[in-house]
Amino acid sequence: MTLLPRSLDYSARDFDALHLRLQGLIRSVFPDWTDFSTANFGNILLELFAHVGDVLNYYQDSQAAEAFWPTLQQRISAIRLGRLIGFSLRGASASSTPVTFSLPFVAAKKVIIPVGTRLRSTDPEDPLSFRTTEYKEIAIGQQSVAVDVEQAETRSETFISSSEPNQDFTLKHTPFLDGSLDASGQVTADDGIYLRVDTLLGYKSTDRVFVVSVDQLDRALIQFGNGVTGSIPHGEVVVNYKIGGGLKGNVEVDHITIVEDAIFYSDSQPAPVSATNLQAASGGSDRMSLDEARVLAPASLRVLTRTVTKEDFETVAKSVRGVARALMATANEYAGIDENTGRLYIVAQGAKLASGRIAPATASQALLDSVKAEILDNKPPTITFSFETYASGAPATPFKNVQISTRVYLKQGASGTTVGAAIRAALDDFFAAQLPEGVDNPDIDFGANLKDAEGTISGEVAWSDIFNAIRDVDGIRKIDEGTQGLLVNTGSGWLRKSVELLPIEFPKLSSVDITNADTGEAL
Repeated sequence: MTLLPRSLDYSARDFDALHLRLQGLIRSVFPDWTDFSTANFGNILLELFAHVGDVLNYYQDSQAAEAFWPTLQQRISAIRLGRLIGFSLRGASASSTPVTFSLPFVAAKKVIIPVGTRLRSTDPEDPLSFRTTEYKEIAIGQQSVAVDVEQAETRSETFISSSEPNQDFTLKHTPFLDGSLDASGQVTADDGIYLRVDTLLGYKSTDRVFVVSVDQLDRALIQFGNGVTGSIPHGEVVVNYKIGGGLKGNVEVDHITIVEDAIFYSDSQPAPVSATNLQAASGGSDRMSLDEARVLAPASLRVLTRTVTKEDFETVAKSVRGVARALMATANEYAGIDENTGRLYIVAQGAKLASGRIAPATASQALLDSVKAEILDNKPPTITFSFETYASGAPATPFKNVQISTRVYLKQGASGTTVGAAIRAALDDFFAAQLPEGVDNPDIDFGANLKDAEGTISGEVAWSDIFNAIRDVDGIRKIDEGTQGLLVNTGSGWLRKSVELLPIEFPKLSSVDITNADTGEAL
């Protein structure tokens, strides 16, 4: 007698399916067993077996899903898969900006601004801590000085070496800031300074090196050599590193104003110093999300040792933390570029919007240098091709600043103030550089990537898409159907037309004017 049917659906493996299959198996062996009510003890055992099968199948499916980039759900799985192909999930980076320290009068004696001076942002709900990264003085006869600061906190930990091979130490403070252990002198032992490397392979027993890996909780693990590949540290091991970073550090102008440490004259007298940032902070980015990793990890396999194609340059650039969008433009995209040369245009990650989307920002010189170094040092182009990095937003390559004016009719009971704020938020989201997951916002792009049905560069942000972003806001009955209903000003006057971009331009929302068409009031 056949116990199982010849045609069996192995994809049905949940509790109900397993329970039915077990009932069929019972009937084939015990035809007299016809009572399948829950009160029957035998049926309790059947349900128990079905439950165990359901749980085991769940774990099997989960383990299988964690083995592939498109289906994984846990960060630790992405970290482990990345190690197999030489891809690492980058951590957060810290924002930076110059802060101007000022006296209320011209200094009669020097004022000392030491490295590590603490400042704080004015946000009452989530104040951020900043530190100066350089030593500066307000000289005699001067009233102010600009000092670079970053949104990070320094930490130091001490470990005692066991003199055993393959030692590792886990740093307890989080989130670990990428790059804070790259400079020499950050890890020292009794036998000297240890330098960070990507892998211990290829190093001699006398090479004082270590590697760093970051887990899913943003904890850093420091690993030393075994005396054959890499030296074994001895005595006291001191690790100096930084924590912090994130998009939240990209604060606006005049937000870093609270000096938490006392500032002194050169004769140790307290100085009445105030501070503020005259430039918005930039360069801060959150750690790489799983959605970003799903895109960038497979793409990294196309750029193993050299950048060759247009897409190669863009892929490597976007792997640098702080980069939101990138465009490699050549003579094929823009007539002003010489043959065999390229311009790599970078849009930096700006502030995180209320929706979680990320606004575009001008890339700092430090970010441009990081992108260029990542390409030249790790995946250099061919010797016949040269390139330079440019920041969208710099005078030579401006953002396409978009001004919007609209007249709207409100629904009954809708608040003009609420609707006005919602429209501005919707437009901010529409012109965001990235979605909350850190992947590209498909609504906007560089002009070179906006093409028509024939594949020809059109360089247009559709007027109708902007219209839809406004029309879909709750509380709006309709947009004025007249000639003033929705106008766009991109430098050539207020027009009822799409935003036209040069191939190297990236659109950025500049201002929004909203009018209540019923009352004529500004919202």
